[in-house]
Amino acid sequence: MGAPFGNLWGNLTNLAKLAKDEHFRTFLETAKVRELMKDPEFKRAVEEKNVFKLMCHQGFTELMKDPQIRTALEGIGKQLKKSE
Repeated sequence: MGAPFGNLWGNLTNLAKLAKDEHFRTFLETAKVRELMKDPEFKRAVEEKNVFKLMCHQGFTELMKDPQIRTALEGIGKQLKKSE
């Protein structure tokens, strides 16, 4: 029974680290990202953790072409790997 709480605490720890990460802040503060977050179809794909739907979403595909976004995501990925 302890595993779900372990995952919860681990996720909260990762979230706290990300909140302080400059790459994560850059990602969230980008107008394109904020606009995409308003899209119900995109939000549903994120909530479902449906990578296929995300990759097929035109807004997400366009977002991934942005070098600033790609750099921010690479930085976020490195930060998450450090915390493992």
